[in-house]
Amino acid sequence: MEKAFNAAYSSKGITVKVTPIPNINDALKAGFLSKKLPDVVMIDGPNMANYVWSGQLSPLDAYLDKAMLSDLLPAIRAQGTYSPDGKMYSISPYDSTVLLWGNRKYLQQAGVRIPKTVKDAWTLTEFQDALSKLSKVKGVTWPLDLKLNYSGEWLSFGFAPFLQSCGADLINRKTWQATGALNSAASVKILTTLQDWKKKNWIVPQSGGDNRFYGDKSAALVWVGNWMWRDHKAGLGKDLVLIPAPKFCGNKQASPNGGWSWAMPQSSVSKQEAGTFINFAMSTRQVAQYADITGYIPSRKSATPLSKVYGKGGEGELMAEQAGSIAVVRPVHPAYPVISKSFGDAVLNILNGANVKAELDKAAGAIDRDIASNKGYPPFNKSR
Repeated sequence: MEKAFNAAYSSKGITVKVTPIPNINDALKAGFLSKKLPDVVMIDGPNMANYVWSGQLSPLDAYLDKAMLSDLLPAIRAQGTYSPDGKMYSISPYDSTVLLWGNRKYLQQAGVRIPKTVKDAWTLTEFQDALSKLSKVKGVTWPLDLKLNYSGEWLSFGFAPFLQSCGADLINRKTWQATGALNSAASVKILTTLQDWKKKNWIVPQSGGDNRFYGDKSAALVWVGNWMWRDHKAGLGKDLVLIPAPKFCGNKQASPNGGWSWAMPQSSVSKQEAGTFINFAMSTRQVAQYADITGYIPSRKSATPLSKVYGKGGEGELMAEQAGSIAVVRPVHPAYPVISKSFGDAVLNILNGANVKAELDKAAGAIDRDIASNKGYPPFNKSR
């Protein structure tokens, strides 16, 4: 991208140097304090609201191509928009999703139907029936891997869809109160179901490690995102099959979305030129190339047909369908780090046998107390 941009714009007096930074979140925090930052940075999408609230980012609206904005996937646009002022502060060249990856051999031996489209997805009853049948297949120790070996944001990113597909959420997006949403009856019911699956030994335990699905193949299904694509393909080859996010409550479905995004620090002294680079990085061709090289979903509708991976008939077509139809943006609020950690801690405790309602009550209370204690939070758009 750097080479292509400089070839196109050096004659106009604009060049870019792209530098990978280890421990980027720590580097950003230090840079925001010292006011010593590049003209363009990449930030993790859900951190945007906190950076804007603390005055660290410049709005991008004046620099972004309007046609490009209208071409974005809806959830990507929502991720970059700060609702108190309605302005866009970050923009991602890709989207991510989480779905079920299956071992075709095990599914066929179990006589389980393999859905191929979002509309064709399993219902909760079908999913449970599949897990029961897979548990009896020779070679399967656990029917399902939920990546409990992961920590941090995975526990909110990966498990929020179970609630959201049942009409609940990590927080009420109108009142910005967690109580009544996170600890609702729907939340308790679906997480009790997951807890029951764990008790039946249907879920790979936290101590099970990372490669039960693609390594020793002792797990038949795994719920995880497209960052695992290379490992899964290498491990299963032609036995690898993609399965859409299940309909956990009636016909409702949800999948998480979002990713690292381009942003402009408030301290930038070359905002116009920075905007030129971001528009280039977000061009249809660059977004399509980004997708095929990294394995992440194109964030622009016009880029998807250009992608060998995500275009019509491509291996990732189902992922692109999910990102464009059932993606739910993470709460765009400065309190997101607290929302994420509180729910994540509750999920782990629940799957380890704790009382479901008590854990969700505790998490909702922690989130509400944090938001209430920060009187400097602006009023958030009631429609978001």
